[in-house]
Amino acid sequence: MKNLILFLLRLTGLRAVLVRYHQWRLRGAAALMKKFGSDTEMPVWCSARFRRHQRALRRLGFLIEREFALTSRPVYGREGYRAFCELMRGRFPDGYWSCAAGGRRIILIAPTSQIPEWEQFVSEYESKTFGVKDEI
Repeated sequence: MKNLILFLLRLTGLRAVLVRYHQWRLRGAAALMKKFGSDTEMPVWCSARFRRHQRALRRLGFLIEREFALTSRPVYGREGYRAFCELMRGRFPDGYWSCAAGGRRIILIAPTSQIPEWEQFVSEYESKTFGVKDEI
C-alpha cells in the first residue's frame, strides 16, 4: 500500500511538493532547536516538531536510516560527542540529517542521496584524527 501511495504521489507531482514543504518545516524546527537547545539537551516540543517532519520525509523516501559500527575510534563522553557533532556539521551543513552517536554505534537519519558521503565520512573518521583527541 505504501508503495502504491508513493507511486501516485510521484505520478501526480505531489511528492515533490510534500518533500519541499517538510524540508522547509524541518529547517525551521532545526533553527528552533539551535536557538533553545544544545548538543546534549533539547526541549521536548522542539525535538517533537523536528521528528514529525523527519518521519514525513522518511515516509516520502527522502530520508533513510542507517546504522554504523565504529571499530577503531568510538565516541565517548560529552566532549567527544560534541566534537563529533562539530565534524558532522562541518561536513554536512544542510541540516536534513540527525544522528545519535555513542560508544561504537552511530544511528543516522539522512537524505538517501547522501548515504555514500556519510559512509565515506565514517570511514575517514575511523582512519584519521580529524583534529579530535581520542578518549579511549
